[in-house]
Amino acid sequence: MISAPRRRRSPPWFGTEARRALVAGAAVAGLALLAGWPYWRDHPAAAATTLASCAAIAVVGVLLATGPRTRRTGLLFAAASVFWAVNWAASWDATIGPIMSPYAQADFYLALAVGVLLYPGGRLEYLGDRIWTVMACLILWGCPTALWVTSEPEWAAFRGESVWWPALYPNLDTFKVVLQVSAALYLLLALSFAVVLLMRLPRMGRLRRLLALPVTVAIGFVGISAAFTQKPIMEASIPLDDLLRVYVIQGAVVVLVPLTLLASGLRVRIAELTVAGRMLRLTAPVSVERVRDALRDVLHDPTLELWFWAPTEGVYVDIAGHSVDLGPQTGGADGPAEDGGRWRHRVRGAAGEPLAVVELGGALRDHGSLVEAALVAGGRALETARLQAGVQAGLEQVRAAYRRLVRAETAERERLGRDLHDGAQQRLLAVGAMLGTLEAVTGDPAVKEHARACRAELREALAQLRALAREVQPALLVQHGLGPALEVVAERLGTRVALDVTPRRFSREIESTLYSALCETLSYAVERARATRISVWVGEEDGRVLAEIGLDGARPGDPADPVADLAGPSGLIRALRGEVEVGGGPRAGMTVRMDLPCE
Repeated sequence: MISAPRRRRSPPWFGTEARRALVAGAAVAGLALLAGWPYWRDHPAAAATTLASCAAIAVVGVLLATGPRTRRTGLLFAAASVFWAVNWAASWDATIGPIMSPYAQADFYLALAVGVLLYPGGRLEYLGDRIWTVMACLILWGCPTALWVTSEPEWAAFRGESVWWPALYPNLDTFKVVLQVSAALYLLLALSFAVVLLMRLPRMGRLRRLLALPVTVAIGFVGISAAFTQKPIMEASIPLDDLLRVYVIQGAVVVLVPLTLLASGLRVRIAELTVAGRMLRLTAPVSVERVRDALRDVLHDPTLELWFWAPTEGVYVDIAGHSVDLGPQTGGADGPAEDGGRWRHRVRGAAGEPLAVVELGGALRDHGSLVEAALVAGGRALETARLQAGVQAGLEQVRAAYRRLVRAETAERERLGRDLHDGAQQRLLAVGAMLGTLEAVTGDPAVKEHARACRAELREALAQLRALAREVQPALLVQHGLGPALEVVAERLGTRVALDVTPRRFSREIESTLYSALCETLSYAVERARATRISVWVGEEDGRVLAEIGLDGARPGDPADPVADLAGPSGLIRALRGEVEVGGGPRAGMTVRMDLPCE
């Protein structure tokens, strides 16, 4: 028998962490109430403000301590709330409360400031942060020590009979100097802290900067406000009520820091909730490039790279289908891996099979939950893009195989051309020489006639052999490039051809493929399109070879589809990752454009 589910007595967001944070906030507020009770009895509004500030800092500190990277910041904030509560022991004006108060106040600001410097990375990353922390420890602990060493308790606003105040060298003039120096040092510390915070911002990634900027502004305002509000009480013989009133103002201002941190945390959660909708909008319709660009936009990382697993080939490929070697890091366990300050994250499909590898900026390591949300939201798009990348990888393998075939064919053409020139042609020339000698030395008219006829046939065979050698691999193409080789072709066509060919040399397979494609296109122009004027332009722009053949339409020929007639040249060019575009037709003038990479 299945029992009915128990009714939930608390909202879903009110979990263990929230309850623990509220308990901590209540405990710190109770401590502050006890520490400042003599003052709170006559100032209920100040009590409410201070207790709420202490509780807020404690709550935010405990909540931050639950995160792996914000744990240290959270613990320091929780400690700061306790220090601020203990600071109010000065209101009792008795025993060790007055001498504890300056140190508690110093530790409060120190813990709060260092906690902000640790946010959100969890460590003091920059040299300026560490230098300021050391300087803050010296000033915030040294100044209170110098104050009580050189003063009587009455000079520092405490007049209780039981105050414990071990004044070692009390001197009013010295005490006044110490007060002025301390006030200047506090102001210097606050201003330098603002400078340190501003210097950190340009070094952060965009997402991290969005989180840190509001906190930076808030803590900078709090620090400068504390320095200026502290200055009026740095006077000898100030009343205790005036001193505590300044503490109330400082506590009310400090509450901006936890509220700003809470707002930053909510901003991250809202970004995680909205990332799914943004990914769906940015990847429709799905393509490899759109998925990569969508991740770049959502995660604010223009350097993001994406590689897909091609199961047939057993390798990772980029968006163009080229195989990439990601090293041994992608072959280990799932999760992030560092590579020169970058973060590589391995993505798996629903069945656990490899899907993709995402490489992001190292700053996004602090926002792993947002990255996971983006990858989960784009899961189906990644699956579809992986299929497209696999198809592209297959096509790239076909192109690579064709390029190897073109290289082999080019080498074989060169070998066959050399063999024809150095072998058969030389032997035929030797036979012709022997026939000439025979014709010269013989006295038989019949033999002379036969020798003369054989030499004529031999010359015709040599002409045909030379023509064949030129067709197999024009010597001019190998030695001087496309321009001179096309000039010979243009002369044989018997049609007016205007050539404008760059003198730059390209790789053998590029020149051989482009030469074959241009020859076939020129044959089509003369035989099928019946062109009377042809223009050929070949150049290089932005690492690509461009060729354009223009035909006139003076004499209409076969009305067949020119795209189908030029399928041969198109196939040659596309096999080398090039493109062929046919514009117009043989009846109205036509342009054939070829575009392929130089390498």
